Amino acid sequence: MGISSSRKQLGYFIFLSLFYIAIASVSILAVNQYFTEQSIAQEKDTIRKNLASARFNLETAIHIDAYLVTSLVTVITMGPELAMNNWNLIAQQVLSQAKYVRNVGVAPNDIISHEYPLSHNEKAIGLDYRTLPGQMKTILKARERQGLYIAGPLDLIQGGKGLVVRYPVFSDFPANLEYWGNVSAVIDYEQLLKNTGIIDFQGAEVALKKPVTDGTTKPIFFGSSETFKNPDMLYPIHLPGDTWQLAAKFNFNHQQQTQFIRNIIFSVGSLIFLLLYGFILLIYKNYRYSNKIALHDELTHLPNRRFILNKLRTLTNQGAEKRPFALLNIDLNGFKQINDELGHEAGDELLKHIATLLRANTDKQDTVVRFGGDEFLILLRDVSEQSQVDKIIARLQLRVQSSVLLWGSKKIVPSLSIGSAIYDDSITSTKQLLAQADKNMYVHKRRAQLKAALSHTSLAS
Repeated sequence: MGISSSRKQLGYFIFLSLFYIAIASVSILAVNQYFTEQSIAQEKDTIRKNLASARFNLETAIHIDAYLVTSLVTVITMGPELAMNNWNLIAQQVLSQAKYVRNVGVAPNDIISHEYPLSHNEKAIGLDYRTLPGQMKTILKARERQGLYIAGPLDLIQGGKGLVVRYPVFSDFPANLEYWGNVSAVIDYEQLLKNTGIIDFQGAEVALKKPVTDGTTKPIFFGSSETFKNPDMLYPIHLPGDTWQLAAKFNFNHQQQTQFIRNIIFSVGSLIFLLLYGFILLIYKNYRYSNKIALHDELTHLPNRRFILNKLRTLTNQGAEKRPFALLNIDLNGFKQINDELGHEAGDELLKHIATLLRANTDKQDTVVRFGGDEFLILLRDVSEQSQVDKIIARLQLRVQSSVLLWGSKKIVPSLSIGSAIYDDSITSTKQLLAQADKNMYVHKRRAQLKAALSHTSLAS
């Protein structure tokens, strides 16, 4: 029955281990999912902040450069002739404070007369905007608004692309009835988008759109039109006299980031799981060891007195489900004499020898116990007849007496006194069962002693 109990405990431990593994696996997956979602959400939030920063930088840069050139318009409005005579000096002062303005030009009656810097812009001198319908439309829009208008990005005559800021000039400010001409400033479009973070933006596809067009450029002038279909982010860009739209769709590598996070969490989670499982296993082993010490004899490794008393109480309290069993009470004859003559080491070796013999000559379902000192008990399961018990006793005595233990030059021939008790309705307690087996053992012992005495007397005669 000790083996059955150990198997039950092992079964419980295996069940709990599997349960723990299942809980740990679900927990690791849940934590993995949580941190993956949190990481992706954090990445998206970072991209949103970066895009908002790029939008702000773009909006601010255009505002600053556009309004710096406004001061040039003010000077021309106050004195066109004086401004034209001192054009290079005035234009230089304005451009020295602008960051993205490549060049600025003035066009009385919409014909370019001055450019700054003149180098690389010579082709523009004398250009009549009225011969260029596309550009003339932007000049007319600025004139209609009586304020600046941002056109483009346009392909420039001098090469490259640029945003062109148009300023109408009136000679009768503030009535603005007499149109004098216009001032145009070219903003370096590509450098503007690069420095403000729009070009090569990390984590999202970006596109820019003008809500209305003057025919000089497409509504979506940067990026793909697909970006404006269900965009993840959409920001307005408020410019002087107009509002653009900035759209973005996330394109960072979810799978790569997710796999990276999963690898980390799986590694850390598995390590924690193994450490906890190792701790639980250590506790279980300690429990098993403590239980073994508490319920097993240290010398023979047989179940001990406490174990058999618990077992007998369980068997005698099963009510209608009681199964028959018998109890053998075994005493090792002459044990004190062996201890006195050969020493306690010999006595201990003899006890281990007897324990081995008893276990070897009983069925697996039976339980052999060291009850204390030189006394053993055997619990015989499913035995209800005295004839069965007598056969088992005879077999045990024969096997033990025929198994000599060698101790140095001495031969120890063991013998046993065995009493029995069969559990039936006449026995009402464990104490009564033990007492009956003990009583029958002493009866058997006295008979053996009497028989030995008579044999000795007969030999002496």
